[in-house]
Amino acid sequence: MSTTRTYRTCPLCEATCGLAIDIAEDEGAARSVRGVRGDEADPFSRGYLCPKAYGLKALHEDPDRLRAPLVRGKDGELHETSWDEAFGVALARLGELKAKHGADAIAVYLGNPSAHSLDAMVYGQVLLRALGSKQRYSASSADQLPKMVTAALMFGGGLTVPVPDLDRTQRLVIFGANPLASNGSLMTAPDVKG
Repeated sequence: MSTTRTYRTCPLCEATCGLAIDIAEDEGAARSVRGVRGDEADPFSRGYLCPKAYGLKALHEDPDRLRAPLVRGKDGELHETSWDEAFGVALARLGELKAKHGADAIAVYLGNPSAHSLDAMVYGQVLLRALGSKQRYSASSADQLPKMVTAALMFGGGLTVPVPDLDRTQRLVIFGANPLASNGSLMTAPDVKG
């Protein structure tokens, strides 16, 4: 058995911490994740990982995790299928739905963790344009909207991300966040001390 270390960016939140993933390869067997740890060489996270990221191995190995697309058959049951067939079924059903109820009957959800995926950011907009739908949903209503409203009221723009100058700050009051558990998240400040 050989073990290979690969480096990735954690997809779970906007902190985008560096991951070091150990992958075991047995001849004749499937590859398996041996461990997930923080990448100490990552210039931002410097080896830090939150509990969610440490759980990536368990998430990857969860026996309930889908490993192939499922399509509901005429018998009402879900059956594994190929990606080509699954996309074909989705394309046909979305077309039927759009023809019968209009483009806005179809909605697209982009939120954690897909919001931190380059593919979702690029192709999510392409999908929305192709569908012709104005229905977009995300985790923002519970997760980011209060921050965006506050930024708009205080700084003139909802997408403004004020970053505190922690090195020259004597007192900092934080509501609704725990930077010790989230690696500073949007503050882009790892190793925040309480």
